[in-house]
Amino acid sequence: MRQTGSPKTLILGLGNPLSGDDGFGAGVLDFLRHEGMESMPDVALVDAHTDLLNHLEEFAEYDLILLIDAILDPDNKLGQPGRIVALREKEFLHWSEASSSVHQMSPMLAVKLFRQLYPENRSRIFLIGLVVDQLTRDLRYATQERIRLAAAAIKNLPDD
Repeated sequence: MRQTGSPKTLILGLGNPLSGDDGFGAGVLDFLRHEGMESMPDVALVDAHTDLLNHLEEFAEYDLILLIDAILDPDNKLGQPGRIVALREKEFLHWSEASSSVHQMSPMLAVKLFRQLYPENRSRIFLIGLVVDQLTRDLRYATQERIRLAAAAIKNLPDD
């Protein structure tokens, strides 16, 4: 993904691994650790579970922040359930603040708060998501194949 001297990258896995598809973020982090990404210079892998707010200040220390999560989309606005999406900050900041989330704070609200607290910060932020139509205790969409696809998406993010 990145070489020494390149931008520092924070990869945050979100969700509850005991709650089916909501554990997608933790599953992707496990895969990246198994692939050796944790030992790469300038890359930090953090399992934030459902507490993104606790990690908000860390954002300012990184050039690139990747939030990995299941995205509840019952209306299929992002495509069919099971799809992996890589969204730039500007693509998800317009979502409704009333969106349903099982987290203490949704990724969208966390990024808005971060930008208010650190208006001069130029970190690039992406949301890597597994689109789901409902959150259940069952594992419906967070398969190993989709976890592998999300890891590939992370490794191939654009540099812009």
